[in-house]
Amino acid sequence: MPTIRIPSALRTLTGGASDIDVNAATVREALAVLDERHPGIAAKILDGAGMVKPFIRIYVGPDDIGSLSGLDTNVGERDEIAIIPAIAGGGDA
Repeated sequence: MPTIRIPSALRTLTGGASDIDVNAATVREALAVLDERHPGIAAKILDGAGMVKPFIRIYVGPDDIGSLSGLDTNVGERDEIAIIPAIAGGGDA
């Protein structure tokens, strides 16, 4: 079954778990299962219209779902779904 990699910033919502196995055929289904098990996590990833928030990237293996079929991207038994929040900061020294 596919595995969702949880970024450290969201692990407080998963009880510290970094990897969650889900039974799902698409990224959308995987996130729904994740939210059923860990209520509130989808609100950190998806906007009010159910789309991925602009500062979040989701990958299936090495591929950004934005270049695939978005949330309807199919996932296989051994696929890894990675949720990657944008990191900003730094500045001139």
